[in-house]
Amino acid sequence: MRKGLARYGVRALFAGVGLLTLAGCSLFDLWAADPAVSLPDSRSWVVLPMRAFVSRENIRVDGLQLCTKMRCGYDAAIERFTVTGPDALAIERSLAEPKRLAALLAKPDAKTKIPPPQVSVDSFGSGDWKGIQLAMTGGKKAHHINAYAVGQRKAGETSFIVVIAGEPRIARKLIDEATQ
Repeated sequence: MRKGLARYGVRALFAGVGLLTLAGCSLFDLWAADPAVSLPDSRSWVVLPMRAFVSRENIRVDGLQLCTKMRCGYDAAIERFTVTGPDALAIERSLAEPKRLAALLAKPDAKTKIPPPQVSVDSFGSGDWKGIQLAMTGGKKAHHINAYAVGQRKAGETSFIVVIAGEPRIARKLIDEATQ
């Protein structure tokens, strides 16, 4: 009787260890990070794990990278994500209407006394990637950002790349490298 229980106990232990290993692998995948894009100076960039924070099945974070003035000489971030279904179409439509997007971003917030930001949004394209170029200044300290958001539709899904940087030439350089 004891040998039979011991055998089942050992099997249960191995099954439990196997299940924990599988669960650990799936959790590792959520917290592991991949680069958003391949960059020439990629060693300076910090890759951030964002998959664990996105809970929508139709949105997949492909990568998020950040570089600070201490490491790169400038502040910048790049994100690449893929969207399917109606959400992909909604984002594509938003990027196709730069004037509407500028009006939404420049809308004053009734809850605060901070003046609305100054916003400039223009259409932008790089190869098959289509989207917008954004410049915005605002906040208490009148910070300025330059950004690009572009999308490319392939096989029922759309990949998006978002670049944000403090300097216009850096933002342009990064979006050009990211869309090659």
